[in-house]
Amino acid sequence: MRINPVLKNETKLAVRSFKFTLMIFFYIAVLSAGALFIFNVNIEEAYFRGINLETTVYFYIGMSVIQAILLMFIVPSLTSTAICAEREKQTLEVLLSTKMSTLSIIIGKLLASISRVIILIICTMPIYSITFLIGGVDLGNIIELSLFFIVTTVFVGSVGVFISTCIKTSKAATAVAYGVVLFIFVGIIILTYISIFFSISRSTNIQNIKLPIFSYLSPTIGFISLLINQFGNLEAFEFFRMGMSPDIFENGAIISIVIQIILSVMLILGAAYKLNPLNKGIRFKRKDKQYLNSQAAGYEDK
Repeated sequence: MRINPVLKNETKLAVRSFKFTLMIFFYIAVLSAGALFIFNVNIEEAYFRGINLETTVYFYIGMSVIQAILLMFIVPSLTSTAICAEREKQTLEVLLSTKMSTLSIIIGKLLASISRVIILIICTMPIYSITFLIGGVDLGNIIELSLFFIVTTVFVGSVGVFISTCIKTSKAATAVAYGVVLFIFVGIIILTYISIFFSISRSTNIQNIKLPIFSYLSPTIGFISLLINQFGNLEAFEFFRMGMSPDIFENGAIISIVIQIILSVMLILGAAYKLNPLNKGIRFKRKDKQYLNSQAAGYEDK
């Protein structure tokens, strides 16, 4: 089986780098510190009230929220400079002159970036095993959550690679990537609840209100839906439901995953098209042809 040359080279460089080891260390350290803090809070309550399985669920939810926030900041930093770095090092032309297609270059860069994040996701799975000491969470829940994080990582990585292809400098690409990701994760949710507020003010039956279609563009909706489907309507989710029907987030995780996969494919194809120098030549030829036609029309008028 032939491995993508870009993926092979980038992976070797990443594994040999000491920064990657530090990234794994600090990522696991932050999650472990959060896990110990949440676990100690739940244990202190158990001394007075007895063991409550619902506290284990809140530990799982807290851990998943911390991990989601960390991934939201890590993935754009790794993918938004994938093409910009090659352009700034003046090695992009050399890469384009090889036999590799622009699609394989984009896929190799994307896989090389997100493979490090996938390693982080897999490394954090044992931390969730603390929940097995009390119960309330099974292995299937952890696997479902990890798979959702992997799909979201691919989606956010595709956004970063596409932006890196369109913008020339790394600093500008990183800033734009963080802005776009923040809008996808937070901005769309704000717009969603603004739309829901208007729907509530106009509707007499709040139970019939449904999420707007554009809200599924945000992985946050799929994340909330996944947790609700795993543990039911806990008190922690009342804020998100806002008194609406418990089924408002039904199948939200599946819809979100499908949309993320479709958008990822579109962004990858768009980045490959944008990177292809032949397409730039076609645009220049069209402009030259239009210019010549306009000049010819001017001479005819004279």
